[in-house]
Amino acid sequence: MTSGLDNLSLALFTALAPAGVVAFIVLALARIFAADHDRAVRIDRIIALPFAVALLGFIASATHLGTPANALHVFAGVGTSPLSNEVLAAVVFLVLTGSYWMAAFKVNFPDALAKPWLIVACLAGIALLGCTSQAYAVRTVPTWNTPYTPANLLLAGLFEGAVLSQIFLTAAKVPLRRSGAGLTGLAAGGLVANIAVMVAQNTALGTIANNEFTAATLAPHYALIIAFYALAGLAAVALDGWALRTATNERARFVMRVIAGALAFAAVFAGRIVFYNLHMTVGF
Repeated sequence: MTSGLDNLSLALFTALAPAGVVAFIVLALARIFAADHDRAVRIDRIIALPFAVALLGFIASATHLGTPANALHVFAGVGTSPLSNEVLAAVVFLVLTGSYWMAAFKVNFPDALAKPWLIVACLAGIALLGCTSQAYAVRTVPTWNTPYTPANLLLAGLFEGAVLSQIFLTAAKVPLRRSGAGLTGLAAGGLVANIAVMVAQNTALGTIANNEFTAATLAPHYALIIAFYALAGLAAVALDGWALRTATNERARFVMRVIAGALAFAAVFAGRIVFYNLHMTVGF
């Protein structure tokens, strides 16, 4: 089993990075289809926030490497190691998004450069999601090497990212009418689908065992975590839905969306902690 520090750092990475990527893609699309230049400029400034979310997760994950020097060895396995591919994809995504944000401080940043740049950054983000979802396909760890692992990670990122993006769009003063309803619906869909995945995974744990114990003994309270995930997630979606009401003032909307973001993160983070506690190798 991994150490508590490893669990915490990796749980932070997989709770933050996918959500940051999804939120960035939402803001990038809003920027690409912005109705006016002033709105585009405001979105360019706020792109720093999803970038910061993903960067914070990446920094947290670096602690499990032991020493910074070990990071150099990670790149030696690019193309053959899922972990190396994940790290490279993260670096590429962060470089593209961070450099875009800095370049976009120029008020007359041309769309001819901004839009292709954002499209490439979105593709890098999708690649990062794909690499992260496959990083745990380890044959010697049967509790991780299941279809539930990539599904859980991607659906959690979709749910949390859709919630966080509404905070960032509100901060950029982008009207959330149809787009807000769409994002809330996307968050709800990701949440419900992931609850189903987690329930199925919990049921399957009793069938996975090594020479000492079954996987179910590693997470005896998984059902309670699923219940917490569902309740916190539903509360987040409900707050985002309530914020769409026209009778709600802008400040109240923003506060509700921030609370929804905190609830979404808490739900996903709790689920990721359980995932890392499920580390079990074959044999002994």
